[in-house]
Amino acid sequence: MTHRLEVSHASCGARGVRDLLHRQLETAIAQLPQHQATDEQIHTARKHIKAARATLRLLRPTLSQAAYGRENRALRDAARVLSAARDDTVLLKKLGDLARQTKGSGKRRRLSEFRARLQREANRRRSELARRGLRQSAARLRGALMMVDSWPTPPEEWKPVYRSLRDSYRKGRRCARCNAQRASGPTLHEWRKRAKYLRNQLELIAPLQHATVEAMSSELHKLSDHLGEEHDLAVLGELAHRSGRQLGRKADSTLQKLIDKRRRKMRKRALSVGLPIYAEKPGHFETRLRHYFREWS
Repeated sequence: MTHRLEVSHASCGARGVRDLLHRQLETAIAQLPQHQATDEQIHTARKHIKAARATLRLLRPTLSQAAYGRENRALRDAARVLSAARDDTVLLKKLGDLARQTKGSGKRRRLSEFRARLQREANRRRSELARRGLRQSAARLRGALMMVDSWPTPPEEWKPVYRSLRDSYRKGRRCARCNAQRASGPTLHEWRKRAKYLRNQLELIAPLQHATVEAMSSELHKLSDHLGEEHDLAVLGELAHRSGRQLGRKADSTLQKLIDKRRRKMRKRALSVGLPIYAEKPGHFETRLRHYFREWS
């Protein structure tokens, strides 16, 4: 299990959050071996990078636009190098699950051939990751760490933190309302990103030990899972569509129907879980957090 980094009474406001960002980056770098990496190592490193990007957003009011942009791009690029390995693993598993639901030996054979091709492509990307990708990701993380150390010292107050939390909540709420009216692949994917940022940020302030913060974090986890599966299925469907000639019309049609059915289920679950999370107005959310911070500190 990955040890989660959290604020403590020794963490002084935004300054303490900056120190946590430093530790998150150090941990992500330590998770990356120089050559071969297991799926678990890649997954753990990506989790720390995503958590670091969420932490960076908490510090945005204390940074110049240029400093924030440079750090965000460095973290984004470091994670992107690792993303293909994770995506390949998930897509291959999804395709295998759907193939087992397919009737007809001819269709299953076509899907098996399609999966074998995706596996070969995944193996090539994993080899490239071992040759250059891991070093590139680690180099970007080390650069990001150096930039953090060069920033002016943030204030020892929590005001920038809970205001950034309000901003994360407000953007997620906007996505929730948009998808309630008309959901699409891109809008659901954007909602997923916003939900994960807020979830990581709430986990960072978990020591506030307020039941509503813990409950919201748990619901955001469920929401992220539903939206994540919806996105993975959308990617798989697009890959299959582009490989229609290899798959054949019947196998492609069957696969797309299975994908569409599962995507509809994930969308329904996401809206059921997600809309209540964002029922509160952003101003009320901030007021509540401000009260929690005062009680805790």
